[in-house]
Formats: sequence, structure tokens, C-alpha cells
Amino acid sequence: MIERLQGIAIFLAYFRLLIIGLGIGFLTIIMLSLFANPWLNGDDWLIPAVMGLCWSLTLYSFSQLFAVVPARAADDASWRIKLSVVTRRGLLWVLALLMGCLSLALLVLSYELLRTWL
Repeated sequence: MIERLQGIAIFLAYFRLLIIGLGIGFLTIIMLSLFANPWLNGDDWLIPAVMGLCWSLTLYSFSQLFAVVPARAADDASWRIKLSVVTRRGLLWVLALLMGCLSLALLVLSYELLRTWL
């Protein structure tokens, strides 16, 4: 499973600059909305900007966390190498479960925010 996540992270790596740009743009909209800028009247775009910033941070962290997944240790490797690989892959499994929970929570948050905004 973490090999599939690595494939998704490698695909997202092509769009890393776009994701960073969108995150900076959403953060700019949030700051302009909070500091009563004359360009944005009220806080009409605050909820979509918060949601977009959360998604861009999640996509960026996903592309960084799963970009490098260690290969399985060979059978003839020493016990230290096997332990190191098992530990790193185990931590990636834990991170994968946490990212799945975060994505599910972000989907629910997006639904609730869009329902409130519309």
C-alpha cells in the first residue's frame, strides 16, 4: 500500500510548485480578508480560502512524506539493516493511516464549510 502512496506522491511532485502557489494565494486571501482590505469587501472568500489552504497543505505534506519509501530488505541483509527498514516502513504505515484519517476529516470539514458558505 505504501508503494501506491509513493506513486501518488511522485505524481503530486510534478505539481508541487502549483500546490505551493495555490497555498500562498489562499493564505494571501485569508490575510486580506482578516485585515479589512478594500480589495475584499467583508469575509465572503474567507471560508473557501481556509478550505483551499487546508487542502494545499495536505497535498504538499502528502507529496513530501511518501516521496521516498524504502525498499524491502533483502533476505541476506544483516539484522540491523532489516530492523532499520522495518522501522522506517512501519512509521510510513502509521503516517499513511494518519494521512487517511486527516483526509477523511478534511472531506467532512470541506462539506460542512461549503454547506455553511453556500
